[in-house]
Amino acid sequence: MTPIILRSLFLLSFISFVSSIFQDEAFQTDYHYALLGIPREQTTFFHRPQSTFSASLLYTLTEKHVVGAVNPKNGSIIWRQRLNAERPDSTGFLRAGEDQDTVISAIDGEVAAWDSLNGKAVWSNRFDDGIIKDLEVLPFDDRNSEKDVKGPIVLFGQEGRGIVRRLGGTTGDVVWEYHDDSSGDIPYQLSTTATSVYLLSLHGKTTYKIRVTAIDPLTGKQQDRYTLSSDSDISDLQSIHYVGANVASPIVAWTDKATKVLKINIIGSKQVHTFKLSHDQGDEILHVSIHAPHLINSLPHFLVHYQTATSHWAEVYHIDLAKSTVTKAYNLPRVGGKGTFSTSNQDANVYFVRITETETVLVSSVSHGILERWPESSSIYKHGMKPMHAASEVVVKPGSSYAVRTAVTLDTGDWVLIRNGVVAWERPEALSGAMAAEWADLGASEALTDELEMESHQSVLGAYVNRWRRHIRDLRRLPGWLYQFGIRTQESLLGRGNTRAVDSGLKADSYGFRKLVIVATENGRLYALDAGQHGKIVWAVTVVDGEKWAVKNILPDIQKGQIKVKDSKGRVFIIDTMTGKILNQSSPSNKSSRIESIAVINTPSGEKVLLDIYEDGTLGDIPSSDPSLLNKTIIIRDPSTKGIKGIRFINTKNTIQPVTAWEFHPSQSEFIAGYTSRPSHDPVASLGRVLGDRSVLYKYLNPNLLIIVTINRNSMTATFHILDSITGRILQSFTQNGVDPTQDISLAMSENWFIWTFYSEVSTSPNSPSPHRTTPGYRGYQIGVAELYTSSIPNDRGPLHPSNTSTSGISSKPYISSSTFFIPEPISTLTITQTLQGITSRSILAYLPRSNALMAIPKILLDPRRPSTRDPTPAEIEEGLSRRGPLLEFDPRWILSHVRNVVGIKEVLSKPAGRMESTSLVFAYGGGGEVDAEGVGVGAGAAGARSGATAKADGGNEAGGTGRGIGGMAGLDLFGTLISPSQPFDLLGSEFGKGQLLLTILALGVGVVLLRPRVRRKGVDGRWIS
Repeated sequence: MTPIILRSLFLLSFISFVSSIFQDEAFQTDYHYALLGIPREQTTFFHRPQSTFSASLLYTLTEKHVVGAVNPKNGSIIWRQRLNAERPDSTGFLRAGEDQDTVISAIDGEVAAWDSLNGKAVWSNRFDDGIIKDLEVLPFDDRNSEKDVKGPIVLFGQEGRGIVRRLGGTTGDVVWEYHDDSSGDIPYQLSTTATSVYLLSLHGKTTYKIRVTAIDPLTGKQQDRYTLSSDSDISDLQSIHYVGANVASPIVAWTDKATKVLKINIIGSKQVHTFKLSHDQGDEILHVSIHAPHLINSLPHFLVHYQTATSHWAEVYHIDLAKSTVTKAYNLPRVGGKGTFSTSNQDANVYFVRITETETVLVSSVSHGILERWPESSSIYKHGMKPMHAASEVVVKPGSSYAVRTAVTLDTGDWVLIRNGVVAWERPEALSGAMAAEWADLGASEALTDELEMESHQSVLGAYVNRWRRHIRDLRRLPGWLYQFGIRTQESLLGRGNTRAVDSGLKADSYGFRKLVIVATENGRLYALDAGQHGKIVWAVTVVDGEKWAVKNILPDIQKGQIKVKDSKGRVFIIDTMTGKILNQSSPSNKSSRIESIAVINTPSGEKVLLDIYEDGTLGDIPSSDPSLLNKTIIIRDPSTKGIKGIRFINTKNTIQPVTAWEFHPSQSEFIAGYTSRPSHDPVASLGRVLGDRSVLYKYLNPNLLIIVTINRNSMTATFHILDSITGRILQSFTQNGVDPTQDISLAMSENWFIWTFYSEVSTSPNSPSPHRTTPGYRGYQIGVAELYTSSIPNDRGPLHPSNTSTSGISSKPYISSSTFFIPEPISTLTITQTLQGITSRSILAYLPRSNALMAIPKILLDPRRPSTRDPTPAEIEEGLSRRGPLLEFDPRWILSHVRNVVGIKEVLSKPAGRMESTSLVFAYGGGGEVDAEGVGVGAGAAGARSGATAKADGGNEAGGTGRGIGGMAGLDLFGTLISPSQPFDLLGSEFGKGQLLLTILALGVGVVLLRPRVRRKGVDGRWIS
């Protein structure tokens, strides 16, 4: 009985690891980083969503052009809206009037109002005659409004002239317009008071004077105009440090070119006040910032913050409204390191909050006396993190005590809220700039597989010795394994274990569900997310600082426990997989051109060779003596001809040299819209497809297939070219009519089939003079699928027949079976699930940008052999085919993200689980949108395909380039989950009766023990009787 019980306990100890992949346990296997982006200083503030509320929400407009409200208690997102930015570098604005229930945003030419509480759009107004340069909210109510609504005032810049518009706070309609007639002036910013609106513009060519125009806020008429003599100081826009608004006495402040003198003008007066900057220690002042209140009834006090390379300090100034003078009130002492200040109002009182690397300090604008001081006890500035800017809210409690909460943005992109010196929450907003990601295994089963593979290439004696060493190493882990075995057994029997429980420490689980996702962000950070622990951040490290990072390749090495990261400048960073420590770093390449993509070629020894492909289409340094490159072919875009060419490596005088093997050029009226190939991991479980009558359609399984899509702008047709990437020969082509050339086309391929999405415009009348246009006709988004077979005749293997003959005259060209389906909404990204052996049915991972959802479409529903005009025959029903309609309805059960709002996904990665054939790991992120998982560019729109690379060999798909570059509008969220397209046939579910199984085994064991004497006695008696 003892062995039976031990075996049962061993089985039950692993049940908890696999119980959470069923649909009834949603949100157990998946994880979601709902992000906003890195907050901007001028558009982050606390605001009460309604005047009757006593609590405030935290509002921000981030670098990703996302407007959102965050709960200050726990950091959760209340609502968020993504603005329609025309360019990635567009400048956005966000303002909120005092006691208003809306927040107003502006970007490019659009102004919109959002409900402060739920984020619903109240109104929006778009203008096409200029780019918005500034936005303010008037400090008084609209005259025609039935309720107390404050309207916005907006500054537009148009060909050197400024346009000021006042909009109604209720509808957003234009109340009045003011056109600045100063030709050549640069419209800079607006300032508002209770009596005037001020337009500040810069006059000059190389140096600038500040021209101030006063405008009547009720009529829009010009009241006054004067010019400040600042041309000796201001040579660029960065010289102006602050323009105040919505206060009783706003100011404009700037410094001279040497940053030795601070000049301040009270807007509305012509006098300039000059203050000499203190240089006690002789350090160069790197940054000057001014912090002032934004309420009309607040005290006219402001703070000037100075930052050097090693320290920072501040000065507080007071404005005398009666005399229109500015005087320095007091200093805040110099403190070492990086620091930041923020401002908060309580009625008319103004408070300044100082954030340093060691403490949080609260002072009043009236006096330098410290009201409250909290030491920083949570180590938020670990690993060299520095505060960049902050927004604070101060609450005065009874008894002259204060409560302060400050939202601090760190230089790493993290956003933290400090409540009375204690960190309340932290948001890793830098992950919103994720532009490259890759899976990294954690050893265990993967390491054993690699070690066995290495032993197969050794001598018998070497392999034997290596195996003894491996067994000795395993014995050292026995105590820890026994300890974890007991814990798993207890949790499994008592039901207390987490459904995704894993061993303590960073190591793989028994089934391969626990892997790291290495994510590189555009601000120079590298993150490791634990896919087995709901995407928990294991480590994060700053790799490059002060620049926009473009990572082209992430290559994990499980044997060495390292990660190799290569960027567009040719720099290579070696990172420790477990700790994130930077082990080594190389210098940038000396080439002027940047790396566009990287081809990764697998060698028989297991090593990977990286080949750089630059923006001009040239290759980087080639290891001329490496025989693993011989006869390999890589596919690259040729920017000079806008075509695609295959580069083959041959042996020339004992050196490996690249030569152009073939070229593909579209016709004059066409452009390449995308191209793709089979992924590097694409196992084939069956060579053919068994039909209902037991005949077989044999798959066309060419490991070197390349699909190129060209679009004709004139005829609105898309042509799919199927090429052999080794020879460049076009094997087959077919045309799709009515394709909109301005819409994106997404591609994905696996085994002998590929899919694509497009926007179609197909006429209903076949005799229409313009058959590809839709007036009227079928318009909508479609998904297409094409399957390749050796022949259209069952049981005919074509050129692969053993006799090498065919009575049907089949050539080596594939037979294509294709079909298209209308879909309810567009799909922007396509990826195909990957499993260990390819036995599991495939699913198509598709991102829906309108629904902000990630979906898995079963491949069987996209079968082109499904009948459309009749019911399926019994043989077709046995094959699993059903009648299809023109529309493929999206089943809500396909949605992997469930009710989560997953925004801005551009890349989806799929990875087989370590040992479970049924399960595939999925990770979706923003991505750069330039190169897909195998380095094959999938382009969009009339601009043509973006460049990419894929590497192949004659013997099969041995190499695939990886390099998901940065480009276009970056994404936002991260999402990960597990998926079992054919159900978890090799795992036990959560509904499995563990207790019942144990009781059954125990009962059988007891029965065996009790019945053994009787059976033995019966056997003995039988022998005596016989």
